[in-house]
Amino acid sequence: MLNQSTLCFATLAVPDLAAAEAFYVQVLGLQVSRRFAPTRWISLDVDEQGGAGLGLIEDPLMARPSPASMLDLMVPELDALVARMPPQVTLVEAPGPTLWGSYKAVIEDPFGNRLGLVQCSPQAAVRDTGQPGKNE
Repeated sequence: MLNQSTLCFATLAVPDLAAAEAFYVQVLGLQVSRRFAPTRWISLDVDEQGGAGLGLIEDPLMARPSPASMLDLMVPELDALVARMPPQVTLVEAPGPTLWGSYKAVIEDPFGNRLGLVQCSPQAAVRDTGQPGKNE
């Protein structure tokens, strides 16, 4: 079943692929790993081991960001990363602790897609007891 699968891509629809590529590559420092010109789709590496990728597809009709949706990316040093963000990056939520024990900031791309930047540590892990409201 799917519990033995690995996430390979999460794809965001954007109205302008060139502008999206510029933001994700030049501003966030990701690298393009695949490019499919006929479909106006690219893949960006977000995993040093080459596992998961972020797909961007140009589709103005589908590009409808929602504040209820967010793509979280694990980062090693959140405060340093946020301090280096250029002014064109919209910081939605400043770095801070979450209720579940991680440390997180939220930014938006130029189209309103929200990206969570998450720093976790083994000490921040929450153990699920299987009882609603009774996590440790």
